[in-house]
Amino acid sequence: MARMPRREFTKQTKRDALRRSEQHCEAVGFMYGLDVGKRCNAPLAYGVEFDHVILDANSKDNSLENCAAVCVKCHKHKTRTHDIPKAAKTLRQQDKARGIKGRSRFPKAPPGYNPWTRRIET
Repeated sequence: MARMPRREFTKQTKRDALRRSEQHCEAVGFMYGLDVGKRCNAPLAYGVEFDHVILDANSKDNSLENCAAVCVKCHKHKTRTHDIPKAAKTLRQQDKARGIKGRSRFPKAPPGYNPWTRRIET
């Protein structure tokens, strides 16, 4: 099964999110590496990234409510510590539900292999 391409926010949604943020980072809380309830408020003049507050792989929501204008540092932290692991878990759960199994971590021994002598007996 081919992966669905990641859907981006529209230009209008990005403009609205940037206007709402008043050119300051909207990252709030633990997911962004901050104290609970604390907002970053870094100026976005040095770079802005638009983040799916609820992971795109799980929500498929590209609305303004799910868009946050955040600084590069906060976006990297959330992507590395929250989004990537959560997306990987979602894929594993979907594969398990569909009966798709991964490659075994322990390869099957060749015929005639004796684990006590560690050689193939003929």
